[in-house]
Amino acid sequence: MPEETLSTSSEKQPSNWAKHKVGAFWIKTKKDGRSYLSGKIEINGKVTACLIFKNDHQEGNTPHFNIYTVS
Repeated sequence: MPEETLSTSSEKQPSNWAKHKVGAFWIKTKKDGRSYLSGKIEINGKVTACLIFKNDHQEGNTPHFNIYTVS
Protein backbone atom coordinates (compact mmCIF):
# COMPACT_ATOMS: atom_id res chain seq x y z
CA MET A 1 0.00 0.00 0.00
CA PRO A 2 1.25 3.50 -0.75
CA GLU A 3 2.37 5.48 2.25
CA GLU A 4 0.05 8.32 3.25
CA THR A 5 1.61 11.73 3.68
CA LEU A 6 0.26 14.57 5.75
CA SER A 7 0.10 18.01 4.21
CA THR A 8 1.64 20.79 6.24
CA SER A 9 -0.11 23.40 4.13
CA SER A 10 -3.16 25.03 5.70
CA GLU A 11 -4.69 25.51 2.24
CA LYS A 12 -6.76 22.65 0.88
CA GLN A 13 -5.76 21.61 -2.64
CA PRO A 14 -8.63 21.27 -5.14
CA SER A 15 -9.45 17.73 -6.20
CA ASN A 16 -9.09 16.56 -9.78
CA TRP A 17 -12.88 16.80 -10.15
CA ALA A 18 -12.90 20.40 -8.92
CA LYS A 19 -10.21 21.34 -11.44
CA HIS A 20 -12.37 20.08 -14.32
CA LYS A 21 -15.76 21.34 -13.11
CA VAL A 22 -17.48 23.61 -15.67
CA GLY A 23 -20.88 24.06 -14.07
CA ALA A 24 -23.72 22.83 -11.90
CA PHE A 25 -27.40 21.98 -12.39
CA TRP A 26 -30.44 21.72 -10.16
CA ILE A 27 -33.51 19.52 -10.63
CA LYS A 28 -36.65 21.55 -11.29
CA THR A 29 -40.24 20.45 -11.92
CA LYS A 30 -42.51 21.86 -14.61
CA LYS A 31 -46.21 22.56 -13.96
CA ASP A 32 -47.08 19.32 -15.79
CA GLY A 33 -44.93 17.35 -13.31
CA ARG A 34 -42.03 16.57 -15.64
CA SER A 35 -38.50 17.23 -14.37
CA TYR A 36 -35.68 19.13 -16.05
CA LEU A 37 -32.27 20.50 -15.07
CA SER A 38 -31.47 24.19 -14.74
CA GLY A 39 -27.98 25.58 -14.28
CA LYS A 40 -24.93 27.34 -15.67
CA ILE A 41 -21.72 26.28 -17.35
CA GLU A 42 -18.50 28.28 -17.65
CA ILE A 43 -16.12 27.63 -20.52
CA ASN A 44 -13.13 29.86 -21.25
CA GLY A 45 -14.46 32.47 -18.80
CA LYS A 46 -17.89 32.73 -20.45
CA VAL A 47 -20.86 31.79 -18.24
CA THR A 48 -23.93 30.42 -20.04
CA ALA A 49 -27.27 29.57 -18.44
CA CYS A 50 -28.68 26.26 -19.71
CA LEU A 51 -31.71 24.00 -19.43
CA ILE A 52 -31.53 20.24 -19.94
CA PHE A 53 -34.63 18.28 -20.95
CA LYS A 54 -35.14 14.54 -21.42
CA ASN A 55 -35.68 13.69 -25.08
CA ASP A 56 -39.14 12.11 -25.17
CA HIS A 57 -38.91 11.45 -28.93
CA GLN A 58 -36.04 8.98 -29.13
CA GLU A 59 -35.59 7.04 -32.34
CA GLY A 60 -32.47 5.19 -33.37
CA ASN A 61 -29.32 7.13 -32.57
CA THR A 62 -30.90 10.20 -30.93
CA PRO A 63 -29.67 11.66 -27.62
CA HIS A 64 -31.31 10.91 -24.28
CA PHE A 65 -31.17 14.59 -23.26
CA ASN A 66 -31.06 17.95 -25.07
CA ILE A 67 -29.38 21.13 -23.76
CA TYR A 68 -30.71 24.60 -24.53
CA THR A 69 -29.15 27.96 -23.73
CA VAL A 70 -31.27 30.55 -21.93
CA SER A 71 -31.18 33.98 -23.54
